[in-house]
Amino acid sequence: MAYRFTAWLCAIFVFPAAVVADEPKADAKPAPVPYRLTDTQHVLVRVKINGKGPYNFIVDTGCPVLIVATAVAKKAGLTPEKNWATLDTLELEGGLVQKKVKARIETPFQLEGMNGMGLAGVELHGLLGYSVLAKYKMEFDFTRDRLKWKPLAFDPPPPVPIGIKGGTGGMELMGGLVKMLTFLSGLKPGPPPVPRGFLGFEMEENDQAVTVGSVLDKGPAAAAGLKKGDRIQEIDGVKIDSIADVHRKAARLLPGQVWRVQIQRGDEQRELKITAGNGL
Repeated sequence: MAYRFTAWLCAIFVFPAAVVADEPKADAKPAPVPYRLTDTQHVLVRVKINGKGPYNFIVDTGCPVLIVATAVAKKAGLTPEKNWATLDTLELEGGLVQKKVKARIETPFQLEGMNGMGLAGVELHGLLGYSVLAKYKMEFDFTRDRLKWKPLAFDPPPPVPIGIKGGTGGMELMGGLVKMLTFLSGLKPGPPPVPRGFLGFEMEENDQAVTVGSVLDKGPAAAAGLKKGDRIQEIDGVKIDSIADVHRKAARLLPGQVWRVQIQRGDEQRELKITAGNGL
């Protein structure tokens, strides 16, 4: 299925030259990007567009551009011209932000078909393509709960439309056909995205000890009194031995839920109550 995305999109856009960049920005730090594998085994991340969302986007390294589904563009307040729009901000869950991002506004029939038949297990809202992904050095480790993306000092060249006339050879009819088959089969679309709880701190792991590496100013963790260097011992009575333990609990955290966090600060032990904010 992922190959079909690539084959169709690459027939419409090409890049003027192949450019390779692997030099990170001078002050860049890797960002942990939460992800999930859909039922169709696509890598899915969540983004906000101009502060609105979250929306579910497939990571497609073979797709040349950022594709935003038409209905999502309307919800985000975008006004496309000839199927293109410029996003003020594109914010990936995990803290990565790009500004003034050009996006193609349309709903590929593959996306429409997957949503119509509920194949992915969740509603899909677009594709993250090369024009966005090329700005990061990405590490895909599916044994972990998050991907590691490091910003690069690189701005990819804009794609050049090939200029196809008269439609796409009947592909525009496939979405309607899939909808009809979905209706006849009784399949239902995937559920809408659920906002994730936001805590606002990063962790470090040394010798089976999980410590707080940094705390976001004015975030939920800071408001609860969490500080850099605190050792996290328990969350809601469950012993914490690794960062993965925290990530597993955070994956089910919803806005407004309260974490009872047992910490050690120097020789003192404390219990903090962190109320999750509204994340991406």
